Amino acid sequence: MFNNYREILSLPGALKFSLAGLVARMPIAVLGLGIVLFIQGVTGSYGLAGIVTAVYMIVQAIAGPVIARLVDRRGQATVMVPIVIIHLAALLLLILSVYLDWWVGFVFLFAGIGGATVGSVGSLVRSRWSHLVGSPKQLQTAFSWESVADELLFVTGPVLATVLATAVWPPAGVIFSMITTAVGSVLLYIQKSTEPPPIERSTEPKGHVFSNPGIFTIIIVNVFLGVNFGAIDVIAVAFSDELGLKPLSGVLLSAFALGSLISGALYGARSWSSATHHRFGVTVSLLAIGTCTMLLAEGMMSFGIILFCVGFTIAPSLIGANSVIEQLAPPRRLTEAFAWLGTSLGFGVAFGSAIAGSIIDAHGAKSAMLLPAGCALMGAILAVSLLKLLNPKRSSHEARLSRKVSLKG
Repeated sequence: MFNNYREILSLPGALKFSLAGLVARMPIAVLGLGIVLFIQGVTGSYGLAGIVTAVYMIVQAIAGPVIARLVDRRGQATVMVPIVIIHLAALLLLILSVYLDWWVGFVFLFAGIGGATVGSVGSLVRSRWSHLVGSPKQLQTAFSWESVADELLFVTGPVLATVLATAVWPPAGVIFSMITTAVGSVLLYIQKSTEPPPIERSTEPKGHVFSNPGIFTIIIVNVFLGVNFGAIDVIAVAFSDELGLKPLSGVLLSAFALGSLISGALYGARSWSSATHHRFGVTVSLLAIGTCTMLLAEGMMSFGIILFCVGFTIAPSLIGANSVIEQLAPPRRLTEAFAWLGTSLGFGVAFGSAIAGSIIDAHGAKSAMLLPAGCALMGAILAVSLLKLLNPKRSSHEARLSRKVSLKG
């Protein structure tokens, strides 16, 4: 059943760069939460902790595609090694600025620099897979493998960050992120054999990410999915709290991530014959249906089961989005296109968390469930109604160039 995974991981250097990338991108699961727990633990202020973390997340979302564009032009190691050094220095200064009670502006500054220099390690790893594998089937399996790796981080990372920050030392979660970033980066960027070569300057049209209607559609759908994910995280905590079982909220979120992890593994283990964009339309529709069933939850058990089922549709949806992007993006902008997926999700998560929190304060967790349900439906409607734009025969970089040439002729 898992021969597909064995096939791609046996490719020269594949397992080594994938595992190194897994370690290097630990911050996606621990750093934001680590900053919240660190600042709140030292200052006692949830408000300051939330604002600082929002600055970190927003700057990270904006800077990610810019870094990815530089990587496409100059290579991963050349760009990322100095950026990682700046990132580690910024987080160290963030810790010092809080403990030494520096002017609060420095706290925001160092958090912003830390966010601007995280980069999108997941997009770099997926670019290596695109460079290494020899067929669309292998690439789909590789994306599934990386999706499972992401979910593994989201299952374990928040628990580690919480334990380290609350039971060991407030900045321990941030320091853990720094250590894994440093170790993973060293292990990843020394692997030159699997690094995609920089794109040389040429007169060939480079293509643009947002000028492609299919890519733009995927990015907008991803914003709706991000709102869904961000809202569900907050709703799970509030729902548990309203039942007097707040310590069990982590169990709900783990069920959510576990469903996604299992489905991602199964999705990649199967060889699909249907078109990627058709599968994407189906999975986001199932995600929307599952999210709407959250309104039926009455207790922890029923909500946990529903979240597991909703989670089961997440990884296939995200794998499908990555696969469609890979088929549509200009080769000279592939890493940038992957990074925009992470950016769109990040913006959605930030907005979803904030809006859901406001609804919960005013009307309770059950009412807030309307937000992810509505956004999931909007994302599914958009994806299905514009499915033709996601077809590589119509919207790939090569197809669009061919139409332009024929029109000129």
